[in-house]
Amino acid sequence: MKKLNFILILSLILLGNYNKAFALTPALQSNISESIKVEKAEENNKELSIIKKISLRNKFRKSPENQIIDFFEKFDKYSEKNNIDKLKGMYDDNYINNDGFDKETMFKMIDMSSNLYKNIEYKTNLDKIVINGNYATAKGHEISTGETVKTIKGIEGTGLVSSNVEYTNYLRKDGNKWKLIATDITSESVMLKYGEAKNMPVEIMAPECVKSATEYEISVKADPPSESFMVGSITNDPIVFPIAEKKDVYRAFKSNELARVIKSNSDNHNEYATVSLAVTRANIEPPSVVINMTGIAFIMKRVNVIHVKDKNNLNGVNLNGNTEK
Repeated sequence: MKKLNFILILSLILLGNYNKAFALTPALQSNISESIKVEKAEENNKELSIIKKISLRNKFRKSPENQIIDFFEKFDKYSEKNNIDKLKGMYDDNYINNDGFDKETMFKMIDMSSNLYKNIEYKTNLDKIVINGNYATAKGHEISTGETVKTIKGIEGTGLVSSNVEYTNYLRKDGNKWKLIATDITSESVMLKYGEAKNMPVEIMAPECVKSATEYEISVKADPPSESFMVGSITNDPIVFPIAEKKDVYRAFKSNELARVIKSNSDNHNEYATVSLAVTRANIEPPSVVINMTGIAFIMKRVNVIHVKDKNNLNGVNLNGNTEK
């Protein structure tokens, strides 16, 4: 159907200017009516085209990859606000991580630590997302900073806490929602600093992965404030819950460095290389000398421990080449 001819419309206007009565023939009325319908239909088609474009844009925004991005943005927001109920809804009931912690254990740990820190800020950067139907793998790293609620006796002010974690998260789509089903933490470091140690540069060195029951070295370098000296301890703590208390002997630093050879556990646990540092100053009041602690730092670095079940039998294959039956 063609539009009403422009010349015909112009002629009708000119006729109207003469104030003459003009009766439209049935054929002309039909022609005009059809033209109006066509114009309205074309306008509707334009509107529909715009709606389709918007719909396609929204569909792109909510692609599986963008759904995963949105998932972790919400995860950070709920974590910062300590919204436990919302966080629980993001975990699958069968969730597990590479430390062997399930969903119930994870939230027991979160409940215990939720009142220890304030002003926590989380930033998640996703490096790679792989979608496989209703399953997804998200590799990335998370940086967080915050402040402690409690103080340490004898040291002024609260502490600063920071962490840096690299991980692979595994997700499954449950209905129209993604949920975490597993986490593999590949690298993790945490620092907690008080007093004069807050601005003190500290570096911990330890392997990210070792074999069980194997010796490895943990070392730490630090640059203490002038006219102070440091003492510290180095140990390894298994990543278990409830947390096992462990005491160690403090040793004096030599040339701002401290090192120790540690033997990894053989109990099927990953572990933390843990360093405790104390910044001290001497207050000389003859005839006595008083040592005051003016700062303290706790540093932890994850060491993933690979466990071998049996030296002579690895995955059902004997080392002499014969398959075990």
